[in-house]
Amino acid sequence: MEERSTPHVKTLLPSQKNEISSIAILPFKNTTEKKGSEDILRKWFFTNLSTKGYNVLRLEEIDERLRLAAIDASSLDAEDVYKVGRIVKADALMYGVVTKCCKRFFGVYSQVVFGAEMKMVDARSSKIIWQADHTETTHSGSVPVSPFSVPEAVIESSINVREKVVSETADRLVKKFIVSIPCKDFNSSINADTITIRPKGSSMEVCYRVQGGDTLSGISEKFFGDDAKAEEICNANNGVSDETLKAGQELIIPDMPIFTDIEELQQIDRNKYKKAVYRVKWGDSLYEIASKVFHDGKRWTVIYDSNKHEIMNIKDLPVGQVIIVPLTVPPSDSFKRDM
Repeated sequence: MEERSTPHVKTLLPSQKNEISSIAILPFKNTTEKKGSEDILRKWFFTNLSTKGYNVLRLEEIDERLRLAAIDASSLDAEDVYKVGRIVKADALMYGVVTKCCKRFFGVYSQVVFGAEMKMVDARSSKIIWQADHTETTHSGSVPVSPFSVPEAVIESSINVREKVVSETADRLVKKFIVSIPCKDFNSSINADTITIRPKGSSMEVCYRVQGGDTLSGISEKFFGDDAKAEEICNANNGVSDETLKAGQELIIPDMPIFTDIEELQQIDRNKYKKAVYRVKWGDSLYEIASKVFHDGKRWTVIYDSNKHEIMNIKDLPVGQVIIVPLTVPPSDSFKRDM
């Protein structure tokens, strides 16, 4: 049996049209003795929040970007909101604290209680868009009408306190929170990363989101410096062709070297590979990357030219963005300019 209750909404500001598209659900805090309850609540928010029209970033991506920026999840409240927003690449941030999570067992009666305090913050202005708190309770069991009904009542009450009921109570809590969160305009566009790195068994693979006007030879040129790999890209993606390519389609880029630290570039066979991909860390800049790759920061234009459709601001590389890094300077490149 669940309670008919609604969250206490402290703040509710309507989000301005088309300004907030993406939300990052940050790691939640837990002030209770029930370990893991913060993860349960966070996963239910991830499952339900997309119904409001936002692009909800994957939890694994958020955690990886925070790790790359060397930010401790337990100290997120002390971090600058704008900085965190830039790191996780989100317009708004969702913070949460589990305030209650307990199971009470009284023989033939049981109770599961799950409470939380939540807030959604605009990452650009640091303004609180929505803030609420609530405690959800699930009851089970009743006073037995005869001694013979006691075992049945005890069994029913025991089932109620299992972990499944804790999760279901958290789900109901989240659904009640979600109702009061302002919706996103469904006519707004949702931007997705063009180049991504994702797990493939025990290794990693590079994926590319097709853009309008792309061809297989053009994609091969983009990643490998020539069109010789067009057939390999075709074979790695179920025989895709120029005629079947669609904007937004995700392609696997086969045999593409990935490095997680700029120093690792020295280990890549430059006779075999002309380019590699790199996931940006906090503090990286085109100038710094060029300084380490080419020993000349003013060659940053070489890296920019390989990513000019993906890099929106040459002076602000978002943490976690995957960029293509040429391993050598093209012979024709003699142009240098300051950033």
